[in-house]
Amino acid sequence: MLAAFAHVSWFAVFVASVAQFVLGGVWFTVLFGKAYAAALGIADRPAQKPSALMIAGPFVCSLFTITTTALLLKALSVTTYAGAVEVGLVVGVGFLSAMTVNIAINPLFPRPFRYAAINVPFFLVGSVIASVVLTAMQ
Repeated sequence: MLAAFAHVSWFAVFVASVAQFVLGGVWFTVLFGKAYAAALGIADRPAQKPSALMIAGPFVCSLFTITTTALLLKALSVTTYAGAVEVGLVVGVGFLSAMTVNIAINPLFPRPFRYAAINVPFFLVGSVIASVVLTAMQ
C-alpha cells in the first residue's frame, strides 16, 4: 500500500484539496451558514472574522484525507470515473460521515443531529469530488 505513494500525483492532491476547500467555504457560509451556526448553538453571537486556524486547519486536514484517498485509488487500481465515485462514497460514508456523527454526539454539541445533517452531505460530496479529480488527473 505504501508503495502507492510513489505513484500519487501530488498536484492532483493539491487541486482536489483546493476544490474541497472552496466547496467548504460555499457550504458553510453561503448555503448553510446560519443553519451551521444554529447547529453549533452560536446563532445568537455576532459574526466574527475567521482566524488563520479556522482557514488553514480544514485545508490541511483535507490534504491528509485526500492523500489517503489518492493512496486507496492507486492501491485499488481505480482508473474510471465510476470507480472513483464508488471509492469517494465508500470513504465518505465509511470514514468521514461516521466520524462526523461520532464527533457530533459529543455532549458539548447542542444539536448533534442537525450538525451531522449539515456536515455529512458536505463530506460525501467533497469525497466524491476529490476522488473524481484525483482520477481525472492521474
